[in-house]
Amino acid sequence: MVDNYAFGYPRECDRCAELGGAKLSLRVLPFYHPGGTPRLMLIGQDPTIRRHPERVKYVLMLDQPNGQLSRWLRELMGPENLESCTLYATNLVKCSFAQPPSDTRQGGLKFLGPYFDNCKGYLAEEIGAFQPTLVLTLGEPAHRLFISTLDKGDMIAQRMKDAFTGAFVRGRVGGVEFDYSPCLHIQGFRVAETYGSGVNRFKEGLSRYFGAVK
Repeated sequence: MVDNYAFGYPRECDRCAELGGAKLSLRVLPFYHPGGTPRLMLIGQDPTIRRHPERVKYVLMLDQPNGQLSRWLRELMGPENLESCTLYATNLVKCSFAQPPSDTRQGGLKFLGPYFDNCKGYLAEEIGAFQPTLVLTLGEPAHRLFISTLDKGDMIAQRMKDAFTGAFVRGRVGGVEFDYSPCLHIQGFRVAETYGSGVNRFKEGLSRYFGAVK
């Protein structure tokens, strides 16, 4: 039986009680799919969505094979490649909020900062336990928060338009090394596909791990 919590994702937590614990809910499970190589770790921002939040039962809703993100990942990486790899999906901030952080007055990145300060220990534990080959973050806030945990993360551009070049960089958290790239989220990715060479280079880079990506 697959244990989705095997890599250190918290079942219970009260670290953010002083930040508004009554508005938090640790109810979304990490997603784990056992397989072969590569060992792919997907990192989202947080599990909050605007409409019908009860639909989110697993990180990135990857338990829903016909969900938008699941379909996009199969399209991006190839269905057989995605099925055969070992996949673990987590969020930088584990709790669901009353509203999406991007809808708050201070904006998503600033709002999430103190919550991530309390969550990043879990992320380090997850990376140490899962031992990823490849790590992808989805969206700019996820990228910016994640590189703050990397050894020499200040060498990586913070802004997505500068960081998403198609190049995969060697990252390290603690003693675990892996290849890393930020990834535009679905809508931004599809727009960039129309006019940016970064997407093509990104797909070519993925081919090293997943075979030919069209």
